[in-house]
Amino acid sequence: MRIRLFLVVCFFIVSLFANGQGKYAGAKKSLLGTLYTDNRNIPGLKGWIFMEGALLNEITDPEFIIADVFKRGSTYLVIISIKEDTASDKHEIYDVVEIKGVLKGWTVRTGTCRQNKQSNSYIIAWGKESGDEYMKLIKRAWKFDPDKRRIILIPVKGIDCENIGC
Repeated sequence: MRIRLFLVVCFFIVSLFANGQGKYAGAKKSLLGTLYTDNRNIPGLKGWIFMEGALLNEITDPEFIIADVFKRGSTYLVIISIKEDTASDKHEIYDVVEIKGVLKGWTVRTGTCRQNKQSNSYIIAWGKESGDEYMKLIKRAWKFDPDKRRIILIPVKGIDCENIGC
């Protein structure tokens, strides 16, 4: 009986971490599963400055997948939330990326990125700001997988993001 209980507990722990959620969340992994109604007032983000937000999927979809970017000092935080019922006001945080050491002149973009010149709103990119139409110097990139509901690291080759205000 003890062995069976031990195996069940082990299976639960492995399955909890096997899906990869929170792999890039750093110190903010505790945000996973947090429910909120206002993206400017998320529990656990006191002192963080809201930078941008984007709806990643189509507005006609039965759920909303949202990326919000926050900044504190040289650290950026990208929060992926899902509002499963568009009639509800509740959002749930599904995954987080903590990006430390973002230098002046560099930024994090969501919702306006492309891969090989094909728009892909699920891409998150850390890149160097420029006066060009697209930010082309990308240091690191991730993509939210809506089926697996987690963020994955992707190669930066072919990634660019629209420069806001150009």
